[in-house]
Amino acid sequence: MIQPLQAELSAGPFPLPDFPALHRAHPRLVPFARQLGGTSLREVPGPPGGARILAKCEGENPVGSVKDRVAYALICSALERHGDRDLSELRLLEYSGGNLARALAHLGALLGIHMKFVVPSVTPPSLLDTLTGYGFEYALVDKELGFLGVIEETLALAAAQPEWTLLYQHRNEVNPAFHAATTGAELLDQLDGVRPAAWVASIGSGGTLTGVRSRLLEVAPGLRTVGVTPAELPYGSPLPPNGLPKYTGATGLGNGLHQPFVRRHGDAIEHRTVARDEALDGMVELHALSGLRAGSSGAANWLAARAVAAELPSDAVVLTVFPDAGSPEDWDLARSRRA
Repeated sequence: MIQPLQAELSAGPFPLPDFPALHRAHPRLVPFARQLGGTSLREVPGPPGGARILAKCEGENPVGSVKDRVAYALICSALERHGDRDLSELRLLEYSGGNLARALAHLGALLGIHMKFVVPSVTPPSLLDTLTGYGFEYALVDKELGFLGVIEETLALAAAQPEWTLLYQHRNEVNPAFHAATTGAELLDQLDGVRPAAWVASIGSGGTLTGVRSRLLEVAPGLRTVGVTPAELPYGSPLPPNGLPKYTGATGLGNGLHQPFVRRHGDAIEHRTVARDEALDGMVELHALSGLRAGSSGAANWLAARAVAAELPSDAVVLTVFPDAGSPEDWDLARSRRA
């Protein structure tokens, strides 16, 4: 039975799939897995006199975003549940605002799996072209219904078509668990004994924010954790979903709803907002100052991390993440604001 979005999460523990066994059964996964993760941690500009900011550059993943990790984990979890049956019988359904669909489509094409996506009507043409090129179906949901509308349409499809397996990124525990095991573990190695003062990340499903947090707490029990969402619809907003343009890769759900993984951490997570125009301007500013390319969600993370760093001493470290290098559409918008 498919659980409602806001149902209470189970207690755990949540074991990861047996990746070596899956690689033996599906060797086409191996080259992707070998390229996944190991992304660099780069120092980026911070406030004068404030803490240092280090950013995990997830655009280095094989398909170009942090969602490559989630896509791989979700696919592996589905394969393990599918067992020894022929892959031609496996049909996967998922919703996405962008990067997850791109990564899932890449893996689905590698494995020859049937896939169907539900995406908002503002999905960049470059992504729709990718889905079409792979031969996958997609359904568009009116942007005025917000991302909550995308999720609700997917849940309705899953209920009406039980032959499709819903991946369900907002509730599939492999999402934060894999981030804890990989993204968080990599950060601990890269920090080489340094205890971070804060961890700042945008909230899409909340998997990156909470999964990494759980791993960092092992060495930094006093860690500040800051979730970032668009000012146009913040996390937990009582307002209804809306079609206002927002920076990509994150959003509140509206109607007072909370992403389940984030809700589980309660008041331990602080919340900040960044407006879309601020994030677009931040893309250009970050690139000018550092030479690094980050999409609008990465720029939003950087702006929020910079504000947090201004509240901390110069010997402290703030960690954040650049989920991708930015879509062509985001860069066109960002540059047009400076024209």
